[in-house]
Amino acid sequence: MGLTDFVKNQFIDVIEFEDQGNKLLVYKYERPDNEIKQNAKVIVRESQAAIFLKNGKLADILPAGTHTLNTNNLPILSTLGAFAYGFNSPIKSDLYFVSLRQFVGNKWLTPKPIILKDREFNLVRVSAFGSFAFRVVDAEKFMKEVFGTQQKVLTYPIIQYLASIINETFAVTIAQCNVPVIEFAVKYKEISAQMSDSMQLTANSLGLEFSNIIIENISLPEEVEKYIDEQSGIGMASKNMQTFMQYQSARAMRDAAQQEGGLAGLGVGFGLGTNMANTIKETIEKVKIKCPSCGALNDDNAKFCSECGMKLSSSTHCTNCGAKIEPGKKFCGECGLKI
Repeated sequence: MGLTDFVKNQFIDVIEFEDQGNKLLVYKYERPDNEIKQNAKVIVRESQAAIFLKNGKLADILPAGTHTLNTNNLPILSTLGAFAYGFNSPIKSDLYFVSLRQFVGNKWLTPKPIILKDREFNLVRVSAFGSFAFRVVDAEKFMKEVFGTQQKVLTYPIIQYLASIINETFAVTIAQCNVPVIEFAVKYKEISAQMSDSMQLTANSLGLEFSNIIIENISLPEEVEKYIDEQSGIGMASKNMQTFMQYQSARAMRDAAQQEGGLAGLGVGFGLGTNMANTIKETIEKVKIKCPSCGALNDDNAKFCSECGMKLSSSTHCTNCGAKIEPGKKFCGECGLKI
């Protein structure tokens, strides 16, 4: 160290820190040999707390405001340092600024799928991701538990550590809430609220406060999603066959486009779908009596039309092939025999 540097180091310090990027949770003030001069000025902003550590142990905490460093406002640090000669020696310690503002937009996700027991699918794997916000509410606890015990000194590792706590809480919460997996999508807020209540106990012990824990997505394995699609399609078919066939055709187009040859085999899919619809329609009509007046389909044993009240003729059978012949027909639909 040159003479000029030595002289500069003897001037009274004015110590402050302003995070322009709003990304630092903890900032260490750097000073040669960690020497902070007697009567140095420390400016602590509203969203900060200044923390002194001596030999790795928390010594003093300064709240927001402007402070002059002397034995009056640093009694613990003075005792730990055992400064001689009326505290005229430099204060040798570590000084940190801890941000007390809220950190938002932090991401969390399940590193591996979580195995759940579901009432409909038995055992199923689920994955999830989301975001969370947090802030330091007790700088002393935070420095002791996270910064000291966990040795998390940078913002990103601290956020990763907090995300791991959320992952653990999420796994326990969805296992205990007993919500069917197909209802997860409408239960995001409810599950988030349960997570928040559980996590506040852990957060308080760390000097933190979690807020806005958001679940953005809970996903199921591909095979389970396909099964749900199939069940949805079957339910659609039971209500409206035409709509179901449109649904099947759309799925056939999607699947054919993903296969080799693209949509070349799509005609086969349409043919199968149309034939199936026609077969079902014919089967339904065969066990019904069609009213010759209004065309409504009636039960096989009905004597009068349920729509217009017209008397229905009894059905007959072909004397040649035995096929059932609807009233009003002049020829057998199977063999062509004239009735």
